[in-house]
Amino acid sequence: MAREEVKTEVLVVGGGAVGVSVARYFALADRKVILIDSEATPGSVNSSRNSGVIHAGLYYANSPTKEKLCIRGKHLLYNYCREKNIPFQQLGKLVVAQAGEEPLLNRIFERAAANEVPARLLSREEIKIACPDLSCVAALVSPSTGIVDTQSLMQSLVTDFEAAGGLLHCRARVLRIDTSADLVQAELEDGTRVTADIVINSAGLSALSLVPSGVEHGYENFFLKGSYFSYASRVPFKTLVYPLPSQGGLGIHLTLDLAGRARFGPDASAISTLDFAVRPEDGPKFGAAIKQYWPDCNVNKLSPDYAGVRPKLKLAGLVVPDFLFLQSHASGGSKVISLLGMDSPGLTSCLAIAEQVFEMI
Repeated sequence: MAREEVKTEVLVVGGGAVGVSVARYFALADRKVILIDSEATPGSVNSSRNSGVIHAGLYYANSPTKEKLCIRGKHLLYNYCREKNIPFQQLGKLVVAQAGEEPLLNRIFERAAANEVPARLLSREEIKIACPDLSCVAALVSPSTGIVDTQSLMQSLVTDFEAAGGLLHCRARVLRIDTSADLVQAELEDGTRVTADIVINSAGLSALSLVPSGVEHGYENFFLKGSYFSYASRVPFKTLVYPLPSQGGLGIHLTLDLAGRARFGPDASAISTLDFAVRPEDGPKFGAAIKQYWPDCNVNKLSPDYAGVRPKLKLAGLVVPDFLFLQSHASGGSKVISLLGMDSPGLTSCLAIAEQVFEMI
């Protein structure tokens, strides 16, 4: 695609779980779609650094769009995994409260009930019977939380997209999206220009920089890095275990992969430049957080695993808590939708986000 002019109905920029899902949805609707990704393989930036958790939709009282799309996306994702034989497990999870935290746990439960998200509060006695190694005063069980093989999911979405006639172009970087002409144009690093009736900017960490220059919005990037540590032995839990949410994230929690291996994380630290390194010196901080709910954790068995970076936003100095769908138009009526702040639960919500974007066109 070097130094040429290309025309398509739909251009999707960014091949993470959200971008591929959007491109797939349009391709299945018989639209002519090009999906451009800067990496050699779709999903190799943040989607490959995802914990693989299918979230139930418990935490988003202040984020109505996230809440709606997480709950809808969870159902779509479970159905898709069953249809396509993608490995997953609906393990459930426990959200645990320490002394004094019961009111927040109760609020999460009340919100879940209001949204018809399955959840149940456990007494201290029930916890002791079900999870004798767990230290907490109260817990909420979320049976619709699960885990998925993210790599298999991404491969299946890409296969669907290409089978429906979509064109995937990797190792290609979009420099800018221009709405000054009648139709939207995307300029690539190699000089290629792609003209489209619809452009979906799903570039994740780079999405804000690709918002067309004529759009006044006031948003700023706010990157949160989250690291994970793996655990060298089996853990005595069959479900995921989460502390109550803390400022910036869901706390350092226990996740399991499909083989039963345990990881703990993520933490949350604001960064100004992209950095995916996990610092071994953070081990004591992780150990202290884990021991609050699992006192028998052997901190010597923790080792650095991987890190991801969440593409959040700030507006007037305040963190924007929700997904944002920012629309703009070229003079001829063609449309750009920029998907901003697509952090967790983006993977869970990916099929529902695709559905919503299609409905916006």
